Amino acid sequence: MYSLGDTVSVKEDWGHSSNVVAVELAQAAQVKRLALFHQEPVLDDRMIEVVLADTVRFEWISRRGDKVEVISAYDGLELTV
Repeated sequence: MYSLGDTVSVKEDWGHSSNVVAVELAQAAQVKRLALFHQEPVLDDRMIEVVLADTVRFEWISRRGDKVEVISAYDGLELTV
């Protein structure tokens, strides 16, 4: 829901994780796809796209194995498991 900066500063005790932690957990679990969801309600579509782009970039920089595809969830999204 929040950036890493948010989770270690103003929203530290809010109980939400960051996009960076989500990527690190996905990589450690060797998942193929990570869907970001539960976005901050004040973010508009453009801001959500920026968070997604930052998260994709972090996944690429921190990759230790296979690629984790990072997507942004949206109303009506259907995934095949």
